[in-house]
Amino acid sequence: MSRRFVLACSVIGALTVTAQLRAQSHWSVSLAAGAAREIVHSRFGAAQMRLTGSLLGGEAVVTRGRLVARLRYGQGRVSSDTAGRDVVQGDLLVGYAARSWLQVWLGPRARTFVTAGLSDRRWLFWTGGLSARGGIFPGRVDSFAELWQGFSGTLNRPAASASGRGVELGLEATLPKRPVRLRLSYRVEQGRLDDGRRDTVEGFALTAGYVLR
Repeated sequence: MSRRFVLACSVIGALTVTAQLRAQSHWSVSLAAGAAREIVHSRFGAAQMRLTGSLLGGEAVVTRGRLVARLRYGQGRVSSDTAGRDVVQGDLLVGYAARSWLQVWLGPRARTFVTAGLSDRRWLFWTGGLSARGGIFPGRVDSFAELWQGFSGTLNRPAASASGRGVELGLEATLPKRPVRLRLSYRVEQGRLDDGRRDTVEGFALTAGYVLR
């Protein structure tokens, strides 16, 4: 699944960039890379599991006027004393800037857990969300918050419909006289089934980005 997801995201991302470039010269692209520390809480009935680990990831954002497209991808491993899982996650969103400080987002978000000897366990959500920004030191340091809700979701093992939601909060600083941005964020997301099964993911991430004009 991870290879197909990455390939699809790459193709769509490339087509989006090409379309933006051809449309007008007024566009911007930002690229970023970062690392995250994540905690995964899995629960089914009375059984609970807590795993921790690190992920590395990247991000690309294309903007023209009020339109925005964002691609994120991350991969790593979480483990406990008795178990371990590889994690692959990503999202591909299209957004619209309703205000200079407010954006509306639509698109898929996915997370896959891979356990040795078992088939992949994948959460996939089609989501809608909002993100807002506020200037702490205008032009230098901003705060931001992003909320999303899944309006359609699935878990592949066991095959079932799922619900999901998440929130991300953080600070972003722009370096003086350089198109470089540093972002510190905290995120919590949850996927849930009607039978009570759920995975909750918390993560702290540090990301560095470069803005191309």
